[in-house]
Amino acid sequence: MQKNLRMSTILKLFFISVVIVPVFLICSVILNIYERDILEQNTGRSLQISKALSYSVSQEINRMSGLFASIGVDQDVIFTIFDINRLSGIEKQKAANKLKIMIEKYTASVSGRVLSVNFFFDNGKSYSYLKNMMMDDSAVREQDWYRDTISKPDVIRFQGMLPNALYGNYNPYMMAAALSPSTTNRMSKMELILFTFESGTFDHILQSRDNSESVLHIVSDKGQIIASNTVIDRGSQVVNNWSKEISRGVEGSFVDDSEDNKKLITYAKVDNTDWYIVQIIPFADLLANYRNVNSFVWFLAILIILAFVLVSFYFVSNVTKPIRVLLHQMVRVTGGDLNAKFTGSGSLEMVRLGHSFNLMTEQVRQLISQREKQEVEKRKAEFAALQSQINPHFLINTLNAIKFMALISKADNIRNMTHSLTQLLASSFNRGGLLTTIADEVDHLKHYLYIMEIRFGRPIQMEWNIDSEVSGHYLLKLLLQPILENSIIHGLKDIDYPGIITITIVRDDKNLLITIADNGMGMTSDVIDQLEDRTASYTFSGMGNRNVHRRIQLHYGLQYGLQYESNLPQGTKVSIRLPLINEPDEEMADFSA
Repeated sequence: MQKNLRMSTILKLFFISVVIVPVFLICSVILNIYERDILEQNTGRSLQISKALSYSVSQEINRMSGLFASIGVDQDVIFTIFDINRLSGIEKQKAANKLKIMIEKYTASVSGRVLSVNFFFDNGKSYSYLKNMMMDDSAVREQDWYRDTISKPDVIRFQGMLPNALYGNYNPYMMAAALSPSTTNRMSKMELILFTFESGTFDHILQSRDNSESVLHIVSDKGQIIASNTVIDRGSQVVNNWSKEISRGVEGSFVDDSEDNKKLITYAKVDNTDWYIVQIIPFADLLANYRNVNSFVWFLAILIILAFVLVSFYFVSNVTKPIRVLLHQMVRVTGGDLNAKFTGSGSLEMVRLGHSFNLMTEQVRQLISQREKQEVEKRKAEFAALQSQINPHFLINTLNAIKFMALISKADNIRNMTHSLTQLLASSFNRGGLLTTIADEVDHLKHYLYIMEIRFGRPIQMEWNIDSEVSGHYLLKLLLQPILENSIIHGLKDIDYPGIITITIVRDDKNLLITIADNGMGMTSDVIDQLEDRTASYTFSGMGNRNVHRRIQLHYGLQYGLQYESNLPQGTKVSIRLPLINEPDEEMADFSA
């Protein structure tokens, strides 16, 4: 079953659906767009920084590559190295001093950064300038980078960050670049020149940027951090999934949420190398301003919504209050209170509706009053008509009996019968109302019974079971006489054994129960069914029991009336159920028959 909602609930839901929900949606969309805009702006700015740093690192690498290449192609350096390799004693020492002077001339611009210069010959010999290698020459020659460098002569190959392999270097890592010169000698060939320098050579480039909220790395294609603006990260590996993302293009960005702290990662490749500039910005720093704006927007939205809710609910209350008042008055009318009136205020439509309601209830009261008067008049007319049926019928029969007796009898019988008739006629025609006490009705029955005994010329045996407590209660006049008449005429008239009629009047809860039973001929089931059929017009006599039944229901309602049944072992029993009336109704008491 569909559940109906109050108008106030419908209006509140309406305001929520058309205002509050859209406000939340609009705020969410705006903040989402603002967040994406901040992310795009910061991504663009971070990419610009990464590309600028990539250019700076590329320039530094080119400068150092030029310096190293100059050393590798300088014939004086090459011949001096060859002299050192073939001479001994004081001559070798002179050649070494000469080499020192020449290399310092080249490395003056990077003073303090170059750790050593190591020369490797194809005859298995080597010479170290400044610091010696901790590894054997054979172990160095077996390194992949060594063989790759030899395969590409005259190309500077930056190795990136390597574990420290020099005596006297106390840093765990070092930077290295290698060159395989194509210059040859008649005695031997210089196979490779290895330049080693400080691991933090490129740190100053990254630290030159004011990016306190971000972390900057130079990362190799294998994910190794070559340089960083945080010394603690140098030489370590980046997260594996970063290497895959970074290697996909020359530049780009992605978001890493593999850990608790979400991060924006931007990268740009360094020209002529396999290195990348990687910038890491935590979302917490990136969206710091967004969180402030987000809090302010939601605070303002909630204030607006609360203000709107208060205003709208006040409006709804003012609109629905008169309706609730009118509905309450309608409920009173539904419950039977026609004095309910609408006195509320509100809009013009509500005032007019209340006026129409008041006018309607007034008209309903008038119609009901008019209807009640019509019903009373109708009942008076019908009662008069019913009694007009009873009185002539009884009067004619009685007069015929008196006429008959006058022929065969003398004064006493006529006097007594006339007296009884006078009593009955007085009861029927008097103007004291339609009600009489049970005691008076019993007296009238006894007068009627005397007349009937004279009429049929034989006594009728009666049994009276009258509860003394109900003798003073009231019932309709001449209500029992037609029932008694039917018992005598139709029940006992043609029997050849003593007839007995029993009249019982008792109280049954709040009702009055009257039973008239005889031991006469009885009634067939068809006759009883006819009597129970309320639509039939069958009567025992000119007035009949149906007349009595109609009078009872017209006055007291459909729950009262007559009921017929067989009086076993023989005869008929009629039960009459009436309301228990302690005092006569004023209207019926003033009723003139």
